[in-house]
Amino acid sequence: MELPEFIALKQQYKPAKVNVLFIADGMPVNNRYFYLKNSSMFRAVKDAYTQVFGDFSSNDEFLKVFKEMGCYFESLTTEPIKFLPPKEQVAARIAGVQPLTQKISEMQPRLVIISLKTIEKYAREAIQQSGVTTIEHIAVTPFPVKSMVNVNNCINGIVAALKTINWEE
Repeated sequence: MELPEFIALKQQYKPAKVNVLFIADGMPVNNRYFYLKNSSMFRAVKDAYTQVFGDFSSNDEFLKVFKEMGCYFESLTTEPIKFLPPKEQVAARIAGVQPLTQKISEMQPRLVIISLKTIEKYAREAIQQSGVTTIEHIAVTPFPVKSMVNVNNCINGIVAALKTINWEE
C-alpha cells in the first residue's frame, strides 16, 4: 500500500470528533492494516470492543460503530519501518513526534491507547508537547503478535482502558 492510498483509507474512517485515539507504529507492511480488517490489531481491538460493547454483525459494522464512537487509529510514522535497521526505526520515530503532536492537538482525544510498548516514550512525548487537557487516560498495550500472551494482554489492556471513560458523555 502506497502512502496516498494509506492516507485515503485512514481518512474515510476518521470521525468528526476523536474520543479514543489508538497510536500505532507506522504505515502497514504486507498489506496488513487495521482499516483493511485483516490484521492482528484489528482482531484484538474488535475482540476488546465486543467484550465491552457487545457483538457486531460483521467487520464492516464494527468499523462503522468504531467511527461513530469517535475511535481512530493514527500512526507515529508515515512510513513502514518494521524492516528498517534499528537506528533507522528510532530516527523515524523521533521524526514522527512533531507531526503526531500536531494531530493530537487537533483531535483532543479523551483516551489514548498506545499500541506498542516500543513507541510509548515517543507517543508520550507527543502527548506532552501537544498540551491537550482533554485526555482522561493513557494506556499502553503490547502489539498482539508473537504469542497468545501478547494477544490476550493487548485485548485486556484495551478492555480496561475503554472502561476508564464515561461513554454517556
